[in-house]
Amino acid sequence: MIFRNSKIFISKKYTNFQGLGRFSSQKYDPTINLFGREYPTDEWTNINQSIQNKLQRNLLHQRYHPLNHLANKIKHFFYKTYINRNGNPLFTIFDNFNPVVSVEQNFDSLLTPKDHVSRSKKDCFYVNKDYLLRAHTTAHDNELIRSGLNCFLTFGDVYRRDEIDSKHYPVFHQCDGVRLFDKNELFKDERLEMDIFEKNVSNLIRTFEKQKNYTLDASKIVEYDLKNTLTKLVQFIFGNS
Repeated sequence: MIFRNSKIFISKKYTNFQGLGRFSSQKYDPTINLFGREYPTDEWTNINQSIQNKLQRNLLHQRYHPLNHLANKIKHFFYKTYINRNGNPLFTIFDNFNPVVSVEQNFDSLLTPKDHVSRSKKDCFYVNKDYLLRAHTTAHDNELIRSGLNCFLTFGDVYRRDEIDSKHYPVFHQCDGVRLFDKNELFKDERLEMDIFEKNVSNLIRTFEKQKNYTLDASKIVEYDLKNTLTKLVQFIFGNS
């Protein structure tokens, strides 16, 4: 089960945001220092000073800030609701990852096509051709899954080159959740056990209901679990009414 891209926006109107323009050009020093590391600049570099100044704000960890309050509510819900057989929280939570990620993390590990528009300099803040400010917290999913985790939440600030208006801002915050099921978790009743992966070659097709390699039965169970989780989360945050 993957539930992701729950975006939290806090919008303000700014009238003097220098250097954000999507098509503006700017000269940069040979290197740029971000979080204590020097990165060489090149023709892809487009992260301006105004954005750099926002990297250290750390709103998610500011006590009494609305984002901190909301993130804590979400964490509490998952810690309270999902417990493993030993009585410990099922989900591991990460909320302090460096927002500077590699192009491989942000795009390649998620199988984003090389020519996809989301890779454009007009849409992302590039440190150089190899690194950028993450456009989504999903950029960390691949490495976490490879590390052996199958249930986790990631919180963080993300960056996209949006023009500022009442509904858009180049910095916002995101929570990404991932849960991977094995057969024993998905089919808890052995009498109802079915296949997760499709064995019938004729059914190895992607549809609006399922991905190519998974059975429709397994996909529907995960879909139900996802919807049920999100519904309970919303009710926990905002109340049943």
